[in-house]
Amino acid sequence: MAVKRSILFLSALLLFQAAWAAAPAAEWKAEARRLIASESDHPRLIESLQGRFPLLSDKDKAAASLIIGYCHSRTGNAQAELFWMNKYLGEFRATEVNLAFLPGPDRRKINDFRLSWRRDFPVLWELSLAPEHTSVAYFDPPAELKLRLQASMPCDFQLLARDGALLAKGVLGAGIETVRLPAGSDFFHSASHPFRLLLTPRGAPERTIEKYFVVELEYDVPAEVEFDPLSGTLALKGRAPQPEQETETKVISQRTRFDKGLFKKTVLKDLLIGAAFFVVNATLITSTIDSADTSLFAKSSLYGTRRVFNLAGIGFSLSALSKLPKVFKRERKTEETTRDLPGARETNQALERDLALARSRIGVKLAVREL
Repeated sequence: MAVKRSILFLSALLLFQAAWAAAPAAEWKAEARRLIASESDHPRLIESLQGRFPLLSDKDKAAASLIIGYCHSRTGNAQAELFWMNKYLGEFRATEVNLAFLPGPDRRKINDFRLSWRRDFPVLWELSLAPEHTSVAYFDPPAELKLRLQASMPCDFQLLARDGALLAKGVLGAGIETVRLPAGSDFFHSASHPFRLLLTPRGAPERTIEKYFVVELEYDVPAEVEFDPLSGTLALKGRAPQPEQETETKVISQRTRFDKGLFKKTVLKDLLIGAAFFVVNATLITSTIDSADTSLFAKSSLYGTRRVFNLAGIGFSLSALSKLPKVFKRERKTEETTRDLPGARETNQALERDLALARSRIGVKLAVREL
């Protein structure tokens, strides 16, 4: 009995869930049928369908996005029309939808609207990297990547780099086209690469559309590694190369030497200049002041001159004394001895092996993201 009650309970629960899921579908279709006939009611229908949209099934979302796009075209909102038709054509791949719940005239108008978009507006159904290029080794990358493209209608394409350089061109048919995307030596040194794709319906260059996308890189680096993808340098955390040799400097002898040349250029020169000031002051200036023929005005002037000469002589003498210690040069003879450090060499060899292993473990995950 307990088992039967459980089965009955689960059956009732499933029926309830099915009824609950069917109720919103029946409601939005009934409301669309009621409001689609009058263009003055299109804004109310748009608001209602956009509010219910997240709760709908994928099949109903495809139909709802087509109806919303149609209503926006009737109200003159081109930007919103583009958004919802891009969703219908791209996300739901222009799937055939059952619009039997709508009045016949409106159903025909929406179908004509859908066909005009499918005829005039190419949508990318596939924009991705080939599976073998979604994860590569950073230090052993491929020379080129394979980009997979598929459009909703036959069209010519041009693939352009960020700087406008033409990378590839060709024709997109009904199937998936593989385009070779050059990957230079520095391609994996940047985390993002932008591209521009031009899609032109066959024989209709005036309907060319632009698509922007980026190839994004995510670096897979071991936890114990410090890695700079821009320069490609790596190091192990807490480990650095050790010096494999040690040098010791030993003093053999030392002596103090008197530099005669420097003494003459510095000390003796200042001493002689200072002595010259003292001699001139003691002889010429003093005798002139003591002479009876010298006027009082001249003597007063000479007193100032004698004071200046005294100061100059003292200054040069002090300068000579300050330079005197520099003429005594201390010379030292040393000897350097170098010895190997075997332990450091073994440590460095182990570090090189671990770095090589770390290099092989650094990978790059690539993905395409539309802008």
